[in-house]
Amino acid sequence: MKSLRFNILVALLVSAICLAGSAMAAEIKFGVQASRGAVKALKKWTEMAKYLEKETGYKIKLVPLNPSVTVKAAKEGKVDMMLSNPVLAVVLQKKMGFTPVATLKKKSGPRFGGVIISKKGSGIKTAKDLKGKKVMAYKFKKSAAAYVFQVKHLKDKGIDPHKDFKSFKEAKKQDDIVLAVHKGLIDAGFVKTGMVEAMAKEGKIKLDEINIVDQVKDDYQHKHTTALYPHWTLGYKPGYDMAIVAKVKAALLKLKADHVAAKKAKIKGFVEAVSLDGLSETLKALKLPPYDS
Repeated sequence: MKSLRFNILVALLVSAICLAGSAMAAEIKFGVQASRGAVKALKKWTEMAKYLEKETGYKIKLVPLNPSVTVKAAKEGKVDMMLSNPVLAVVLQKKMGFTPVATLKKKSGPRFGGVIISKKGSGIKTAKDLKGKKVMAYKFKKSAAAYVFQVKHLKDKGIDPHKDFKSFKEAKKQDDIVLAVHKGLIDAGFVKTGMVEAMAKEGKIKLDEINIVDQVKDDYQHKHTTALYPHWTLGYKPGYDMAIVAKVKAALLKLKADHVAAKKAKIKGFVEAVSLDGLSETLKALKLPPYDS
């Protein structure tokens, strides 16, 4: 009788441990980049969390993180998965062992690039015309499409923005860069693809008054100067439960553009992870994180 009671007790303890483990695994700490603050990030991604909860059966805890604290948060175990711009995704991959699992898709696809703009009639049409000029970018060494991509493009042409410009300043918003160029306050600016067209559509500028420096002629939807790189990337931490990863990935890949989660996030869905190797080489060439030591 004692043996039976003991066996039952052991079985109950094992069951409790398993249930506890399941409960722990049932919550996914889903990090999202919050460059413009936690409130805006939560507003943008809350519907996505609800969608993933419904599709996977797991509880999704959104963790909005400014890029400057993301690596620290990952080290402290505050995120299981992280959706971020590709530069930060490379840093997480190389420093923390995160594995890319899906790439965000916009109307123009899963890749984006950088644009160097000048005012029409300024005479600034190619990279060499930028020497000795006043130029503005966004978040030095951190912004993918409004600093990193353009600096690599120019360095490939023998131009160092930090040495060859008359002045090189940071803007608080990319919109400010476009407006400053449009008003002639600066000679040229670095912004992400789609920014110029969006501001023209909003009536803030006129497209025919803006010139694209070294414009690439291809079938990409937006005007661009630089090579194209992967969009925001979702990665998962090393050793994470692959069954959970598989369910999240499947849910993201089946997300339709007309779903409220996609609309709220202003995306068209996700695709299989696009390789970050090209961007990794760019960051290495510029000696930027994670290759800055």
